[in-house]
Amino acid sequence: MLKILGAIIIVLIVLAVFATAAKNKGRSNNTKKDYDYKSKTPLTKNEQAMYWKLIDTLPGYVVLAQVELSRCISAKGAAFNTINGKSLDFVICNKALEVVAAIEIDDKSHATPAAQKRDATKNNAMEIAGIKLIRWPATPLPSIEQIQENFPAVDAPVAEKPPIESTQDKKIKILEQQLFNMARKLEKADT
Repeated sequence: MLKILGAIIIVLIVLAVFATAAKNKGRSNNTKKDYDYKSKTPLTKNEQAMYWKLIDTLPGYVVLAQVELSRCISAKGAAFNTINGKSLDFVICNKALEVVAAIEIDDKSHATPAAQKRDATKNNAMEIAGIKLIRWPATPLPSIEQIQENFPAVDAPVAEKPPIESTQDKKIKILEQQLFNMARKLEKADT
């Protein structure tokens, strides 16, 4: 019995050392003042105006802004490379957070040949994935009626949110499971 207890204590000490090392892994000695970080708004003034218009016009939907294309479309290999690093101005989801459609606000920067090629790639990927992509000009922004034409009114119930487990809770569960497994192995070895 003392052997098992001693082994468990040693295992706990080793696991604590590993947990501390993992926590500190990848930390840099650089501090914030070593870099020139500056806060900025994630949306342009025009995108902000559109965001609030969508929020007001689509109360039954969830409106997300500046979403990576790869968060809406699954792709592997070369196909992933075509969507990697591209984003959608707005993604409209139902209350279960399933993508209903995406919206791109095209300003004058979309007129260049390079931008048109990027837009064509995005259009193609969205079409293949079966997700509606709506493109509206930046000026003037679409009217409330234009937005409502594309999104029928919904009265969906709010999806139940799964409980959120903290990282610390997950680590504790893993450690408990590992200790339990080690104790079982030690018991089997003693018998």
